[in-house]
Amino acid sequence: METTEILIVEDDPLIRQVLEIMLRKLGYSICGTAASGEEAIMQVVATNPDLVLMDIGLNGVCDGIIAATHIFEFFSIPVVFSTGHSGGEFIERAKVARPFGYLTKPFNDRELYSTIEIALNSYEMYIDRFGKKGRKLHELLHLDEGLLFLDTEGRIVFSNPYAEHLISLSHQDAFFKYIGEVINYEPAASMVGEQLTLWDRIRESIAIGTGHDMIIRMSGGKKRMVHMSVISRKNCRGTTIGYIIKLEQKFGEYRPLSRRAQAS
Repeated sequence: METTEILIVEDDPLIRQVLEIMLRKLGYSICGTAASGEEAIMQVVATNPDLVLMDIGLNGVCDGIIAATHIFEFFSIPVVFSTGHSGGEFIERAKVARPFGYLTKPFNDRELYSTIEIALNSYEMYIDRFGKKGRKLHELLHLDEGLLFLDTEGRIVFSNPYAEHLISLSHQDAFFKYIGEVINYEPAASMVGEQLTLWDRIRESIAIGTGHDMIIRMSGGKKRMVHMSVISRKNCRGTTIGYIIKLEQKFGEYRPLSRRAQAS
């Protein structure tokens, strides 16, 4: 029987160490640790855990609730919250992330074990009912097409290696930045005369259901023609929780627009 692998997300080093000891004592394996929401998402991509034990009160650009939402909705990995907050306002916020468990610190071995086991069982039942969305992480990392996951504000949650190649920026450097700040683009010939930002172009693609050709400008003056297509990422209730951008490189000679065409 395979050992359940757990990612611990906790910004207090002492508590993190105690959790590692407790989990190993209960027979679980620790596949990694993280101290912030940003690091948690990157660790999920790197380690593909069976479950994430997530502190809520994390510092950084995304707290535990935001990170948990992205981890479950984009990567289909269950999250159990571990927090010192038990007030109603925190529980209401936590519910948005649809966690599979909620532990209030301090807790003992028995409470930790029962919460994790019930969470794993509930997750299996969820998968049986709704299915596991999207490709497995190892597949995303080896695709011959670029994939970017965005939240509803247009911030990058994940970029696979081929997307890193196309936009010439690593996942770590692009993480949680607005896509318009990361990708410097210019319109292809079919878009001449349209003064739209990249985020406008993405929302237009969602609305009309078609993709666009565009040119990515990189440092050093190099340009790359790609085809961009966009789909909405929805949860089981039909609520949009983000977007998936697919970038496919168009090979062949790049022919820049004339100055007259660009000015028209």
